[in-house]
Amino acid sequence: MSRVIWKKVVSTGCSRKQATKRNSLTLAAFLSLGVVGSAVAQELSIPCDEVEEKALAEAKDDEVKRISAFTPAAPLERVDPKYPSSAARKGREGWVRLSYVIDEQGRVKDPVVEDFFGSPSFKKSALSAVKKWQYSPAIKDGEPTQQCHQAVQMDFAMVGKSGATRKFIKAYKNVDNIFKAGDLEAADEAFKELESWDTLNRYENAWLLNLESQLANEQGDIEREARSLTRLLASNGQKRFNNAVFDEDYIAYVLQRKILLDAQRGYYAEALKSYDRLQEMDEQETRKAEIAPIIDKINASIASDINLQVPVSMDDNGRWFHTLVRNKFAFNNVQGELDTVEVRCDTHREKFTVAEDHIWHIPQSWGQCQVVVKGDSDTTFDLVEVAKG
Repeated sequence: MSRVIWKKVVSTGCSRKQATKRNSLTLAAFLSLGVVGSAVAQELSIPCDEVEEKALAEAKDDEVKRISAFTPAAPLERVDPKYPSSAARKGREGWVRLSYVIDEQGRVKDPVVEDFFGSPSFKKSALSAVKKWQYSPAIKDGEPTQQCHQAVQMDFAMVGKSGATRKFIKAYKNVDNIFKAGDLEAADEAFKELESWDTLNRYENAWLLNLESQLANEQGDIEREARSLTRLLASNGQKRFNNAVFDEDYIAYVLQRKILLDAQRGYYAEALKSYDRLQEMDEQETRKAEIAPIIDKINASIASDINLQVPVSMDDNGRWFHTLVRNKFAFNNVQGELDTVEVRCDTHREKFTVAEDHIWHIPQSWGQCQVVVKGDSDTTFDLVEVAKG
């Protein structure tokens, strides 16, 4: 039997001790670097209508409260995604992370797959289902309005299935032994062959992604390492559902490591999000204290008068997501073709064509924003978060 569980997003081989040792990056080393630029559905509840800046600026406190009054959309009907029969027959498990908007009629609009792991058929099934979801619309000042920043992860899991198969364990150990012998090229080839299996379950996914993060670390590929750790967290399961693959201490290490990588990449919003999650974990005071200087450095960089630059290379999907930490941004050094940039903020959204010599100014009243950039695969560019002034 198969099932799909929904959760909020806004988660055999070498031992955890060995993995931690291999992935070590000292905080002192980072600080010396310069800053470069079952089923439950828990969505974020944020309005998406335009707030008139002039009205807010001129209003008294009680009027601002009234203007900002917002009742989030409430779910009326959620259609369960169909578990693709081909994936179910093979025991394939995975997940799809989606973001979408709820319009004034309570319908789902513009769903986007931010990431997935497992069978590609999971994406089609998840998109098909979420488009049929229905809500009572969000209410702003007594009128129906859009609601942005909806995010959900759909986990495709087989009921009662857990653990790794003997076949997987044998193949995993083979990759791990090649890796330990120091032949990274051969280890990566063996890893990619294992990754191509269409029978991998959630438990195997998590261990596979853990192995990929170690390979990427040894190769010095921080983009790949950060992506694999993000996917590991999404594949791991949850302590409260008693289905976590890795224990809390190792997940705390993964969060700590991911903060370091995201800080180096300029993904400051993601680093702060991981830190918030780490802060919620018990018995992790040492890791919290170790990572605190990095968080201080990130906050200082955000508040500085230096432009923050994020180098980007579009993947095969031709889509890139980034959460901003400032309200002005621009594109620079575009090599290739970029089609559109959509700005999805807490209280508003807009879609534009990309102009390299233009600076986008986002009103503070729109709240935190995510940019969704579409273009040709392999296009490179710099996203610049512009300093105040």
